[in-house]
Amino acid sequence: MKTFLASVLLVAASALAACGNPVPQTVQAPTSPQTTLTIAGAGGTASLLKYLANSYSKEHRDIDFEFLSGSSSGGAVKGVVEGTLDLGTMSRLPKDSELEEGIQYLAFGSDQIAIVTSPDLLITGLTSQQIKDIFLGKTTNWAEVGGPDFAINVFVRDEEESSTQVLRDRLFGDEPFAAAAVVFTSEGEMRDGLSNATNTVAFLSYGSMRLNNMNVHALLIDGQDPANLSSDYPYYRPLGVVYMSSSAAKMQAFLDFIISPEAQALLAEQGVNRPK
Repeated sequence: MKTFLASVLLVAASALAACGNPVPQTVQAPTSPQTTLTIAGAGGTASLLKYLANSYSKEHRDIDFEFLSGSSSGGAVKGVVEGTLDLGTMSRLPKDSELEEGIQYLAFGSDQIAIVTSPDLLITGLTSQQIKDIFLGKTTNWAEVGGPDFAINVFVRDEEESSTQVLRDRLFGDEPFAAAAVVFTSEGEMRDGLSNATNTVAFLSYGSMRLNNMNVHALLIDGQDPANLSSDYPYYRPLGVVYMSSSAAKMQAFLDFIISPEAQALLAEQGVNRPK
């Protein structure tokens, strides 16, 4: 009995000693971003920049990214100048009048503009003249260009949009689009419209098409494939960001990243070329 009581007392003493001298615990404070970047502007460019931001965030915790709804390239400049945006996304070069506002511009890619058809159509390529005639309403039935005997549905973007302006300059000219053409005012609306379309032709960012896994066919134009980044595909637009010099320091690491070889390789996987 005495032996048992001694053992109990020894165990109790050891427990009290342990409570009096606890083992130090190292508590890791959760890391949080040092700054938040508010970003908006051209929708297609913003989608690709968000793709890069997600990759950046896997290795870096210094920045939190807040992407707002699209506001066009012009809206990107306005937001940056007025201080409501840290970064503005652009799908065209800034105008001289915009540069006079004090913005800084950084190009990070070159985006092919694809002519696409709805998935029900098996046409793989057309000539530039055939495409022009379709969008301007001179060709109205797919049978006229080797397709099925159905009327052609034409989807286009608004006249102020960069893809429209590039194609106006290099392909369509100044003639109005087909009278029955459906005009979309954002990249997202165009994607939604194409999701259930049939017998339809449209144009949009090839990079955004790939990034969003759209179920459409990108046409060869005069044998040129928008997927071939080493080709002389003639229809493309610049991708870039604008910001104020006074804000550059807090985002410099990210700006360096989007023009790095790593980021360029990520963009190439989505069919986006280097800046031209």
